[in-house]
Amino acid sequence: MMWQNYYCSPDRRMVYDNAMLEDLDSLSARIGQLVQFSKQLHSERAALQLRINSLELDRNALRDELKRREAEFSALAANNADHQARVDILRGEADSIRASLQGEVDRCKAEHEVLRQQLAASQADSSRLKAVTHQAQEQINTILMRLPGAPQE
Repeated sequence: MMWQNYYCSPDRRMVYDNAMLEDLDSLSARIGQLVQFSKQLHSERAALQLRINSLELDRNALRDELKRREAEFSALAANNADHQARVDILRGEADSIRASLQGEVDRCKAEHEVLRQQLAASQADSSRLKAVTHQAQEQINTILMRLPGAPQE
């Protein structure tokens, strides 16, 4: 055997092969890299867990905001429906009042037309009566002038 590829421990109890020592050094370096990578992964996991917790808090806040806004929307929709019902009632009342007033206007127009016709008839009667009265007055004056003892003009 060739002893130049071997190494003896200081207490001379163990004999090491140089290739085996190089393999152990390489393995030790590889284990060190794995430990470093494991620490890095653990650190990244902790950072991701913090990010997840933060996102969950944001999600919960947004969920609460959504619920609040949905409740507000529901309240506004109910309020709008209530106002719409009131508007419909008031519109119905206004239509009823408008129809009633239109009926009153139509009745007043008809009454006005009747009164206008009556006024025209009264004015015509009044004109005839004035004419008849004037004619009767002339006849009376004529008769009075023919009576004996009537003053002569």
